[in-house]
Amino acid sequence: MKRQTDEFFIGWQDTMPAGYTRIIRRALGLIAGISLLAAAGWVLGQRGFEASVFEFGMLKEIEGTLVMHPVPMLKRTNPDGTGTQSLLLVGLGKYGALETLRQFEAREGRSLDGATLRLRGSLIYHQDKTAFELTEGVQSLLAVLAPPAAYTPHTEPLGQVTLLGEILDPKCALGVMKPGYGKPHRACAIRCLSGGIPAVLQITRPDGQSQYCLLAAEGRATLDTRLLDYVADPIQICGRLVREDDWLVLYLPPTPRLYRLGYQTTMPGCGAAGV
Repeated sequence: MKRQTDEFFIGWQDTMPAGYTRIIRRALGLIAGISLLAAAGWVLGQRGFEASVFEFGMLKEIEGTLVMHPVPMLKRTNPDGTGTQSLLLVGLGKYGALETLRQFEAREGRSLDGATLRLRGSLIYHQDKTAFELTEGVQSLLAVLAPPAAYTPHTEPLGQVTLLGEILDPKCALGVMKPGYGKPHRACAIRCLSGGIPAVLQITRPDGQSQYCLLAAEGRATLDTRLLDYVADPIQICGRLVREDDWLVLYLPPTPRLYRLGYQTTMPGCGAAGV
């Protein structure tokens, strides 16, 4: 009579036959290996953080001309001696610089638009764009070096355009937060823009680099708060594009034309596409 050699396991037994144990160990090892490979692939497939910098806790003194329009900036000559560098001014925390600048003017008893100032604060930068945080509030103004004078930026009209991108707050996008874009940053960006930090449109160029374009209202009006509804969404936006010194500025009409990409069946253009 042939001897029965097949293993048989009943769940209430104290020990499991060796053959069953080998099969389960191999299956668990295979599952663990696949899980590790899947996790590694997911991590490597994520978009990396931008090479942006916030010099947190490092205060620097910078001299330049204060320009209030279209947004508060400090204009100075580039470190290499050529052209103009425009430092976008922002306040401490989730606030713009306007309230601090008004306090400067109240302390000085005059408008400082066009004045040469010495300011102290923290730099925030990404690629060729820089913001300057007035970290110490009204104490960030160290000196008025020259009285207000008319400042005329170098401008280049680029016409009516249709641009594709994402509305962000530049303080976080340039380095304070990582990531400073996309859905994970939406709530933070809305709070920053609501606090007076100027809005920018982030455009991804064909080489993968980011192009930042300031958003401003025509005629020195206030931007429509409905822009906040479009923060962190891929959008199409139409306006008048101007290069002012080293920044692109998109001037929007009183009722901006914005379209969420993928939601409209048709998205009418309003000029040349791209920059």
